[in-house]
Amino acid sequence: MDVVVTDAADRARFEAHVDGRLAGFAQYVRLGDKLLFTHVEVGDEFEGAGVASAITRHALDAARVAGRVVRPLCPFVADWIRRHPDYLDLVDPVDHDKVTHPAR
Repeated sequence: MDVVVTDAADRARFEAHVDGRLAGFAQYVRLGDKLLFTHVEVGDEFEGAGVASAITRHALDAARVAGRVVRPLCPFVADWIRRHPDYLDLVDPVDHDKVTHPAR
């Protein structure tokens, strides 16, 4: 399954398409140099296929290229970053402890 992720900036979200169909998205808010991830959603038929991970990786890679800081307000994005520590450098210092130590 090929997942194609694009930034649908007019809808403030990164969208994933599979075979031309919308499979999921990551909603965000842009504030200056920050990108606040608020919600990730995947269609039922695409659950468990890595769509949310593909969206998150693409969105974080795009943030890195653009020089943006991220605020992972969405629990999925925070957990994904925790499992992929090479993305921790993108996290706003205000959220760093929340990502690395979620019980705090």
